[in-house]
Amino acid sequence: MAKNVQDRRGGWRRAKIVGLLAAAATVGTLASATPAFASTGTTTVCSKGNYGSQLVFVNRGGFATFVMPPGKCTSVHFGKYRSERVDVYGYNGAKVFLGYAYINDWKRSTFNTYGSIPGSPYFKLSVS
Repeated sequence: MAKNVQDRRGGWRRAKIVGLLAAAATVGTLASATPAFASTGTTTVCSKGNYGSQLVFVNRGGFATFVMPPGKCTSVHFGKYRSERVDVYGYNGAKVFLGYAYINDWKRSTFNTYGSIPGSPYFKLSVS
């Protein structure tokens, strides 16, 4: 068993080495856990119609994504609620409520909006 050896400056060398090893192990654990965490809890909205799209997270005090113009997507990452309501809106000179869906924050959810305003705007939700 290693002994604690006092170095010339009066500090304890073994304690410093053990502390550095523990810090390195913690950083390695966090780095290896990051990719798995990043793949869950992501919610995306993609505007595939002729109008902009936005998601509003009702359980989060009305937090909303930016309005995505046609042909663009944006994502947000959460992981607090197990299930929450998300309202979907379309914008083309006016705000149009397209509907809502419940998502699980621990999974990846993608809202794709289609159609036209005026016309028949709609969305589809895919979960993986």
